[in-house]
Amino acid sequence: MIPTRAMPFPWRLPAPLLNGASVGVGLAVITAVVASIGGMPAAVAASSGAAAASVADTVSTPRAKTSQMVPAVMGSVLVAALVALTHANLLALTLCVLAVSFTSVMWNAWGKRGGPQTFAMVLSLIFQMAAYTSHPMDAGATWQHLGWVTTGALSLAVWSHLSAMMLAGRYRTLALVDSLRALSQLMRTQAAWTTSLLPEAQAAQPAPSLLPMVRQQAAIADVFQSARDLLYSQAAKAPKGSRTLRLTSALFHIVNLRDVVLACQLDLDSLPLDAHAQRGLQTLAQTLVHQADQLDAIALALRNNTRLPEPVPLPARPWPEHDARLISLGRRTRHMVQIGEDIANSLVKTSQPLPMNPAVLLTLVSPNDWTLAPLRDQLNWQSPVLRHALRATLAMGCADALAHWLPWTSHSHWLLMTVAVVMRGNLEQTLARRDARILGTLVGCVLASALLWLNPGAAWLFAVLALSLSLAHGYVQRDYRITAASGALLALLQAHLFTPSHHPALFVAGERLADTLIGAGLAWAFSYVLPSWEQGRLPALVRRLLTAQARYAHHVLRWHQTHAQSTQRSHARREVYDVLWLLAQALERMKKEPKRVRSGGIELETVLIRSHRLISHLAGIKGLLTMRQSDLDPALIQPALQHTEQALVSLLTQPVEADATASPPSSDTNADIILALPAANAAPGPWLLHRLAQTVDEAQALAHAAQAVAQQPRP
Repeated sequence: MIPTRAMPFPWRLPAPLLNGASVGVGLAVITAVVASIGGMPAAVAASSGAAAASVADTVSTPRAKTSQMVPAVMGSVLVAALVALTHANLLALTLCVLAVSFTSVMWNAWGKRGGPQTFAMVLSLIFQMAAYTSHPMDAGATWQHLGWVTTGALSLAVWSHLSAMMLAGRYRTLALVDSLRALSQLMRTQAAWTTSLLPEAQAAQPAPSLLPMVRQQAAIADVFQSARDLLYSQAAKAPKGSRTLRLTSALFHIVNLRDVVLACQLDLDSLPLDAHAQRGLQTLAQTLVHQADQLDAIALALRNNTRLPEPVPLPARPWPEHDARLISLGRRTRHMVQIGEDIANSLVKTSQPLPMNPAVLLTLVSPNDWTLAPLRDQLNWQSPVLRHALRATLAMGCADALAHWLPWTSHSHWLLMTVAVVMRGNLEQTLARRDARILGTLVGCVLASALLWLNPGAAWLFAVLALSLSLAHGYVQRDYRITAASGALLALLQAHLFTPSHHPALFVAGERLADTLIGAGLAWAFSYVLPSWEQGRLPALVRRLLTAQARYAHHVLRWHQTHAQSTQRSHARREVYDVLWLLAQALERMKKEPKRVRSGGIELETVLIRSHRLISHLAGIKGLLTMRQSDLDPALIQPALQHTEQALVSLLTQPVEADATASPPSSDTNADIILALPAANAAPGPWLLHRLAQTVDEAQALAHAAQAVAQQPRP
């Protein structure tokens, strides 16, 4: 049983906010220690280095922390050295701004984990420009300043590693909490969609599209991967019966439950709308909601570290057995309930072994190394990352020039900061950042003006600085408006403490707001320079999706292989969800782009829905092959599996025209076979053959939808 004790409030915070609080405390401690040793100028320099490096301090294991923080420290210190060497020459400093802007954005070649490295370099650039603008330094003072910047960055890296070791257990628990909640929300969405198929619901409004569920399925994959990174990476060295192993086992079952929920969508739209089918749909929806309630209760207990709830059994409801589709749906529903019990048992039974070898689980963890292959892939003119780097460099150069022409020049770096944080790799995110930045800055300016009007002591201001950094760090991915408000408050208080002005606080706040408005406008305008519209990326992403689906189907259909191959199946499944997430994001971003480059949206929706349905069919096949393997006749099933795999690979990896007349895997897989299944205890073989035929039909429909996307005109 997982031990329980009173959980202090800060530990109940979500992982990003807990991480942000750790960063804020670390910055406060480093600043205080350096101030006691070297005085306030040294503390300011050290805090600038620490704050820049802290951007890379995100939720991760201690093992992964090194690969996060080492590049951030090196990048921020290198940028600080470049500014130190060029700050006295305007042309050299401008070239430094351009070089840092381009280089930092290219970190996005490594995807999600490259983003923090980008902002570590940008923040270092901004902070160091501010330092030399406020306090002109000779050569000796410059090197001393650079030394304290390096000290701050290194100290924050050490603090980051120590805090990761201290918070590792809590991060693992919160990762499982997030996974439980994400799956619970998915099950509620599935229940609502199931209920919408009932006659009374369809009479009120048409059946909803599967597209919202597709987006949710894609988003949940990212939550699961974060949990894998935190839990699977520690499973090999965790002692037997430990909390880590129990959480790991529970996560394994949660991922499997997601597949069963997917399979519960099969055949729902083909059921006859009679009383038996309606009762089956209602029972399925009630079971989904009940299981979601159970998962939410477990998540709440884990978050608060209280006793896990006793499982509440569902009232016994007999399933109709006159239709084979309802029989199959009933089996999947009971399987879903059983996995829910497995999740609860994993958390309370210390003697349960892991469902998979820890060494195998380790292969499912995201890589931490920085290879050059992702960067090489982006070194071409059509690369979205390269185009974003070029347009960001042009925007930063324009902002740097404009900052010297404005009537106010005391904080010219503020304009650069706004451009850097508002301009994103696509128009939709840039517009969202623009609006959030302006609103957040307005709120932050009001708060800073009110606080400075009260004239609190320096100790209170430093406390607010630490709190502002914590909020800015913790909310950067959750709600950027809070990050922008905290950033504005942080900047204005720093300006008041470290570079006192004879102007009133309200005037400085007005300067900050004006720089934000101008910088946001520049970022918005330059989003149309060297654009990388989503439509141009769709063909490659769709091809990648088809390849991933073919690879995943290959592993699912190899049911006779040993358990070791399940690692490859997990990797293939993750690749499918990764590309689905990219395509779902592309569909949303297209809605914000100019109308002339929006064609293909309907076709892309079809691809997403068809791909989702194909995954559901594969999930159903996986359930049959794993749960009822002993009831299957290899002599009958093996040829059908091989034939189906060949058909799927041909459909998904070759041009549609060459396979438009692809035949079903077997002549025995006619859809009418489901009506001939026995009413109870039916052998799974005929049903599996039917499911294989459905999968081939769905793959063919997906291939045609992908072809329609490829035929859309490109901007």
